[in-house]
Amino acid sequence: MRRCIIPSLIVFQMVPGQAQDKKKAPETKPATETKINWDGEWMLIPEDSDNVESKIDEHLKDMNFALRAWWKRKLVAACKPHRTLDILAGESFSVTLGKEVPTDTTPDGKAAEWKRSDGEKFQVSMRKDGPRITHTFQGDGATLTNVYSMRKDGKTLALQITYAAPKLENPFSYKLVFGRND
Repeated sequence: MRRCIIPSLIVFQMVPGQAQDKKKAPETKPATETKINWDGEWMLIPEDSDNVESKIDEHLKDMNFALRAWWKRKLVAACKPHRTLDILAGESFSVTLGKEVPTDTTPDGKAAEWKRSDGEKFQVSMRKDGPRITHTFQGDGATLTNVYSMRKDGKTLALQITYAAPKLENPFSYKLVFGRND
């Protein structure tokens, strides 16, 4: 009798394994990127945004008088808190901060020349990553990085701005929040 039980147990142990081999895993569809609507006119929400002038003063407070005056002039020129933002998205992105000259860039990171309204020239590039756009302006040894982050409601976006230069000990950073102007 023992001889019959052992081969039977072996057969029963193999059956579940063979049955599992035949089952197919459920097919999963590739995740699709949620379409972000960047297009539109946006207005600054001052109460949700940093006060740029006080942030500059706080950032420069430990510098000597001459350096503080020089860096304040540079940061005020580079970090203007524009009240409006216009974005036109398509194969390329056109971004206009306030009454500044629009930047036209492609989301692949390729740099293009851009001249600010005061005549200063920059190399501008842009990368798009889901609900985030990173605009990088490089010129005169300094780098200004604008990171636009769309909020989940699609009606507000945060703009984190960072100014870095080799002679500025620590990068200067501040945040502006914009609401869709519908």
